[in-house]
Amino acid sequence: MIAGLDPSLTHFGWVLLDELKQGPEALLHYGMFKTEPSDGLLVQRLVTQRERVRKFLTDNRITFVSMEAPYLQDYNTELLFALNQFIHEVFLDLSIFVLYIQNHNLKRFACPSIKPRDMTKHHVNHAAKTELGLEGKRFAEHCADAYFAGKFGSIFYRWHILKTMKDEDLPENVKDMFIGKHEYTRGKKKGIIDYYGIIYRENEQFWDYTKHNRKTQTIIEEVSHV
Repeated sequence: MIAGLDPSLTHFGWVLLDELKQGPEALLHYGMFKTEPSDGLLVQRLVTQRERVRKFLTDNRITFVSMEAPYLQDYNTELLFALNQFIHEVFLDLSIFVLYIQNHNLKRFACPSIKPRDMTKHHVNHAAKTELGLEGKRFAEHCADAYFAGKFGSIFYRWHILKTMKDEDLPENVKDMFIGKHEYTRGKKKGIIDYYGIIYRENEQFWDYTKHNRKTQTIIEEVSHV
């Protein structure tokens, strides 16, 4: 299974997808992890969300996560950054492969016929409900974001992990996000290639924590011997 996540301190959306299926049949379960001020201090709520994520991943034996990247140009930038660092510790300790999809790319992926600047969460939510046959039913916006993040990740999983998809099999809008690059042909940058695709940005747009043996307990032991 693949987990799609939309991290939030108050409404943390999640979905479980069958990585071998596509469309509505791929969706197995969905839900949210919620906190509110009455649940404690900020740090306590962050720990609560972290431990919920840990239990969720462990219970479902998840090894691959695709999530909406923190949008670091908003009023709650610092909070989202903190939450992401808390849950990345879980990813590290559980040796999870983590893929980011940026907010503007998630919008492009969910609603390719609408310009991202003209899009709202309502559009993404409507697209998810239409695709999943949930018109007229409750399906939270946070779950919709998690769904499209997971769906995006399932393509990456088949392409990069299972290698059952080749470059030429990728949908055009996804192909550019995965392996996009641009060579400058004029000006001072002539001849320089800008590799902007996700695959060229390890530890920035994706993390393979199976490669890293320095888990939390290892670091604690290192520090205790200083």
